[in-house]
Amino acid sequence: MVTASVPEQARLGDVPVANVLMLGTAEWDSPIATNQHYVARELARTSKVTFVESLGLRRPKLRRDDVVRMASRVRRALGDREEAPAQRPRPAGAEIVSPLVLPVHRTPTFPINRALLRRATSDWLASPRPRVLWTFTPVTYGLEASADVVIYHCVDLLATFPGVDGVAVGRGERSLSSRTAVAIATSKAVQDHLADAGFPRIELLPNVADVSVFTAASRPAGERRPAVLFSGNLTVYKLDMRILESIATALRGRGELLLAGPLAAGGGSFDAELRRLEELGARHLGVLTPAQLAEVAGTCAAGLIPYEINDYTLGVSPLKCFEYLSSGLAVLSTGLPSVTELARANSHVTVAGGDDFAARLVDLLQPVTDTVVTDRMASAAEHGWEGRGVLLRTLLETELARRR
Repeated sequence: MVTASVPEQARLGDVPVANVLMLGTAEWDSPIATNQHYVARELARTSKVTFVESLGLRRPKLRRDDVVRMASRVRRALGDREEAPAQRPRPAGAEIVSPLVLPVHRTPTFPINRALLRRATSDWLASPRPRVLWTFTPVTYGLEASADVVIYHCVDLLATFPGVDGVAVGRGERSLSSRTAVAIATSKAVQDHLADAGFPRIELLPNVADVSVFTAASRPAGERRPAVLFSGNLTVYKLDMRILESIATALRGRGELLLAGPLAAGGGSFDAELRRLEELGARHLGVLTPAQLAEVAGTCAAGLIPYEINDYTLGVSPLKCFEYLSSGLAVLSTGLPSVTELARANSHVTVAGGDDFAARLVDLLQPVTDTVVTDRMASAAEHGWEGRGVLLRTLLETELARRR
């Protein structure tokens, strides 16, 4: 457990600073920053935030990656965070907790995990400040009963992801629905799911991006090259390999396909698939920091969201869409409902099917003017974390006031 010093912070209006317990679905230093990392950063501007790393909704297998991940969790739970340099800055006023729980969330392990989780969050449970449970997972082991305000931030259709315990997810959501002040959905599909699960009040807040980081690194049109970028988790659960192979083939002699991100961070393998793409001319840049990714994106022509359309991706709201736009890129995506909706309002976002995806991409490689690049960045300006942070802190203030 690592605790940053917490300065005395201003009150939220006339409501005392809250003590926010955030249950995540990833480690704090996971290779890719997701919604939960940014929300923790924004709430920590005015509240004390305790970020609890993933409880392990996906059952691990006897694979090297999973064994290494579990061993790393044990070391962190025992207080060792020196095994590798921090990949992500800790917000002032935030604490990172790595609970040592069993990654099985059924009846036999429930009392053990509940006791372990309550021990790991004992400071929050004993806090005299208003206690807020802001959870990205519905598997909470009853911590909502100790909260003054409960907010369920649902960014995915979790139960549909391969390997995730859908029974535990469904049970948790049914329990949370009667105790949650407000549920936040990041896509229409997630909103509909939460309504079906019985949540009485749902706010639709699609994912946004750290646009200022990407805008700052954007290059003029004349300094760009015919390269296209996919940034994110390279996994067969999300990516349409047929489309990626067609892109790599179509770009031969015309441009380059760049891939940035970890291989199969959520389980499985992407080694053979990456070898095939590299044989076709693609280049894997590895895992980049946001600043490094922004530097690469700022030199490219287009950003890709070549997702397979399946039960899981139907609920996805890719924040990379606004990362691409704020870098001055055109965006080309498969028909994800959230991106299709955005494309209706933004001419710089194109949706295409598998059969014509590569051809549409070649069209987007044509030279553009600085005016077009500027327009793309401007279209993302209102979809950044600065504005979203204000909205979330105001929402929290309102819910605390109602509770009081």
